[in-house]
Amino acid sequence: MMEEELDLREVFLILRKRIKIILLITVLAMLVSGLISYYVLSPVYKASTSLIISRTQNITINNQIQLQDIQTSRMLAATYSEIVKSRRVLQPVVTKFNLPMSVEDLKGKIDVTSKDNTEIIEISVRDNNPERAAEIANAIASSFMDNIVKIMKIDNVQVIDRAVPPTSKVSPKTSLNVVIAGVLGLMISIFLVFLLEYMDRTVKTPDDIKKYLNLPVLGIIP
Repeated sequence: MMEEELDLREVFLILRKRIKIILLITVLAMLVSGLISYYVLSPVYKASTSLIISRTQNITINNQIQLQDIQTSRMLAATYSEIVKSRRVLQPVVTKFNLPMSVEDLKGKIDVTSKDNTEIIEISVRDNNPERAAEIANAIASSFMDNIVKIMKIDNVQVIDRAVPPTSKVSPKTSLNVVIAGVLGLMISIFLVFLLEYMDRTVKTPDDIKKYLNLPVLGIIP
């Protein structure tokens, strides 16, 4: 028990002795991360538009939507989510805005999600320009609605909310990056401190003589 307490005390003394190194590396890592996130990395904005798969024309006498219609719309939502990212839908958008990217590049900027247990599709576009992100999202929705009539021979998609330019970026998350850099800097600095301590074989105290040389201490010169 005494040996364990002594080891813990030595660890504390080692950390305290080199606290300046720990603080310097940690603060430096946080500072570098903040500067890179704020000045180097380009901000990314995300704009979203939502569509709904309309019910079919089958209506009950009581003017209620049949359960089969709802289930069909939900299955179509998953199918439509894949069609949104097709070349047939995206190529007109690339051409319209003269985007400096291929269809595959644009596809990588798009997220299409079908809301669980609903007939709603959400199309999200990430871009460095918030206005352009919204314009592309709305253009994709428009191109999709035009093509779905030709592909599925049915006009059952309506826009719920058009995309608007976002006011806040989704990445980089400067605060989160700084915190992560601080934790990593702290871990690296502690590892470095113990590495320096391990490589330091100089004798500084009587205890070091016993520890490293295994010799008794006959006297101490004050």
